[in-house]
Amino acid sequence: MNLQLLHVGHCFHPEAIITRGGAWKAQQFPAIVGLFRHPRLGYVLFDTGYAKRFLQATQPFPQRFYRWLTPMHLCDKQQLQTQLKDQGIASEDIRHIFISHFHADHIAGLLDFPHATYICSRSGLQSMRQRTGISALIKGYLKNLMPVDFEHRVRFIETSPEYQLPVDMAPFSKAYDIFNDGSFLAIELPGHAFGHFGLLTAIGGESVFLIGDACWTEKTLITASRPHPLANLVLSDTHQYYDTIDKLAQLYGYNQSIRIVPSHCMSSYERFCAHHH
Repeated sequence: MNLQLLHVGHCFHPEAIITRGGAWKAQQFPAIVGLFRHPRLGYVLFDTGYAKRFLQATQPFPQRFYRWLTPMHLCDKQQLQTQLKDQGIASEDIRHIFISHFHADHIAGLLDFPHATYICSRSGLQSMRQRTGISALIKGYLKNLMPVDFEHRVRFIETSPEYQLPVDMAPFSKAYDIFNDGSFLAIELPGHAFGHFGLLTAIGGESVFLIGDACWTEKTLITASRPHPLANLVLSDTHQYYDTIDKLAQLYGYNQSIRIVPSHCMSSYERFCAHHH
């Protein structure tokens, strides 16, 4: 199996919100998408990053606040469909899209892939569907980014067979085997958003763990640092979020051979690309 990481737009955010003691000056945080090529299933995406329609979706009030809080930049050549087309991949070639969670910077491209099966957490979808208005906005949901036929094309992570993880994944012990062949193992990483999952895969003899927004940067893994209390507003559960960070920090400490990739970490992205070229 083969994996590329694609940089699909970025947002600007003060580092101090993500790591206590960081600078209040806005920094760039990339939206990272995983493009897998599975020998049997063809192309599988991990999230979709930003899309131009994020700007339409955040045009009206109160959605405009989302744009103010995390200003987004996406140049034409960074658009996911453009990057895929440059590699000769059409949108209908993407058969499956794994959704780590339903925040706008992870699902803004879903509408570009009308043929894909969506794989997500049932509780994540329910939580988004239940929230409306300001309560949806505070939790980072923009409903008009969702395809209308989503429910007809979804497969829930929780319906996949359970899988016992090897001891070198401690303190994580349980996963869901998405395609029942051990190739994609979904691991719950709760706290950042409802039904938030990461994906563990083996790429060329290396274990790669895409962890979505379980933490924002690699620095967090090394120091197990806490975000600014302001960040707690958007979290689904602060205690679970801290617990997940602690577990990831433990995994990082125990097993340096696993490559852990947070969805917004520029240094993880650059190192992965350098290593796999």
